[in-house]
Amino acid sequence: MKDSLGYELKKIRKEKKMTLQELSDKSGLSISFLSQIERGLRTLTFTSLRKVSEALDVNINFFFEESVTSIKKEGSKNKKKSKTFTYTSLAGQIEKPDFIPALIELKAGEAHSAPYTHSGQEFVYVLSGQLEIELEGARETLYANESIHIDSSKAHQWYNNTNQLTVILLVSSNEK
Repeated sequence: MKDSLGYELKKIRKEKKMTLQELSDKSGLSISFLSQIERGLRTLTFTSLRKVSEALDVNINFFFEESVTSIKKEGSKNKKKSKTFTYTSLAGQIEKPDFIPALIELKAGEAHSAPYTHSGQEFVYVLSGQLEIELEGARETLYANESIHIDSSKAHQWYNNTNQLTVILLVSSNEK
C-alpha cells in the first residue's frame, strides 16, 4: 500500500483539514486506533480501511494504486499486502469509474468487529475458501463459486473466520 498506509492516511487527513476526532466520528474507529495506524503501530482490516476511505471521501484504491499509464496485463496487476489481507486492484485506467474490481485474499482469522454501512453496492464472488457474511443481522456462509450482491447502505460485514485463506473477487460501486 503505497509507501506507508499510515503515512498516506495522515497525509490525506491533513490535506482535508480533518482532525483525528473528526475522522473517528466519521469512520466509527477510535482516535487511539487511528493514531496508531498513522504512526505505523497497527494495521487495518479491509473493512476498517473501507470505513476510513469513506470517512475521508477517497476511493479505496487511493491507498493501493500508483500512477500508471500503461495497459494492465495479467502479469502486471497492482498487488499490495497487509498483515490481514492482500489487495490486488483490477481497475483499469478510467479516471472516475462507476465500479472498482479487486481480488482480495483474506488471511485466516481476518475478522471484523461490527457491521457498517457506506454508499454504493458490492458484488462479492468467492473464488476459494469460505466467506462469512452478515447482512442486517442475518448470517450466511458463502463457499467457492457462490456470490452475493448487496446494497452497501444496509448494515453488513464480511470476513474470513476460518483457519484457511479465502480469495474473493470484489466489485464495488465507486463511492460518491
